[in-house]
Amino acid sequence: MIYHLIYNVILIAAYPLLLVFFAVAAINNRKYTGTMRERFAFYKRKPAGGATWVHAVSVGEAVGATPLIRLLLEREPGTPVVVTTTTKGGMEVLQNTFGDKIISAYFPFDFPWVIARAVRAFRPRVLILMETEIWPNIVAQCRKSGAPVLLLNGRVSDRMASTGNTISGLYRYVFSLMNTIGVQSATDAERMKKLGAEPSKVHIVGNMKFDGMMTELENDKIDELRRTVCADGAPFVVAGSTHPGEEEIMLDVLRKLKEKFPALRMVIAPRHIERSPDVLELCRADGRKVDLRSECSPRNPCTGDIVVWDTIGELRYLYSIAAACFVGGSLIERGGHNILEPAACGKAAFYGPNMANFKAGVAALEAGGGGRCVRDGDELARTLIEYLDREDLRNKMDDSALEVVKSNAGASELAYKLYRELV
Repeated sequence: MIYHLIYNVILIAAYPLLLVFFAVAAINNRKYTGTMRERFAFYKRKPAGGATWVHAVSVGEAVGATPLIRLLLEREPGTPVVVTTTTKGGMEVLQNTFGDKIISAYFPFDFPWVIARAVRAFRPRVLILMETEIWPNIVAQCRKSGAPVLLLNGRVSDRMASTGNTISGLYRYVFSLMNTIGVQSATDAERMKKLGAEPSKVHIVGNMKFDGMMTELENDKIDELRRTVCADGAPFVVAGSTHPGEEEIMLDVLRKLKEKFPALRMVIAPRHIERSPDVLELCRADGRKVDLRSECSPRNPCTGDIVVWDTIGELRYLYSIAAACFVGGSLIERGGHNILEPAACGKAAFYGPNMANFKAGVAALEAGGGGRCVRDGDELARTLIEYLDREDLRNKMDDSALEVVKSNAGASELAYKLYRELV
């Protein structure tokens, strides 16, 4: 309890400064523009009765939660489902996937009075938090209202596992309020217990993102993107979810690849699409002919050496038709991004050494032969040249990647069983 009090004292003390920050961000930051009312829990759409509230912070978590949300809609038809997210990318995934079948909204800031307003609006009968969304006030407020709390698809990063005493004390307090904790692996289970979770509450259910990757892609959309990106038949490499510092590396990789494959094109999809103008300028400064995805279409296809992606919700489609797939956030210290996305499309995943946030996916793909880690841009270039040049290797790795995803599916059913035990 003392740690929760310290947390709230810090939040309240910082509130005036945070208000200024949020006011500026609402004008200048695409992430916050037009979303602030909901982030302060002023919601237009509210459920008629007690809802199942699922929180999936961003695109990856929203995709991972999709099979569970479908199970809730199919098996609990009389119960409204509220799904909150923190990012606009996550919101787009929810709206494109479920439309009006759910109430999709932005997650409220964890100030006590804001959370209280959100709980009054949604009246949750149960709260499901995905992965590492461990927010003290929302957990405490839901338990106070009588709603059980589940953490599903939980994972514990190296950074989280090595937190100091004060933060560990806060984790221990929050875990004590949770009813059930479903984690991805045995390692996550042990780490969760060391952080203070009661062993009887911790269950290993596997990684729900494997299930989330199994949704079918629309053939019409695949054909549209193929005619947009490679109407001339030129192969392309995708650098997905990149961060500052990685785009420069990818430009060097492209130079080396084009020595062997002159017609090769590269698609760079920055993790945060608001950075696309900066990435565009960076590529032009390198002397390349560059296209912007939003300015291309089947009638006006891309023709440059590089396409900078500035739209949301199309990355998996790109992976499915790419000649090779690199997943960013991994050559710099960001912890990596979802390497299961290309794997589920039947494409091998290539990534850097900084994959702390996706250890389970890395272990599964590397054990199955469907993923490969590279140390730097030079090794990435050499590895991609071998992969593109050898059809036997490419087919073997691609088939292995898809098989890994298929063989690891099923976690969502186990998660649903944990949910049913509480409602």
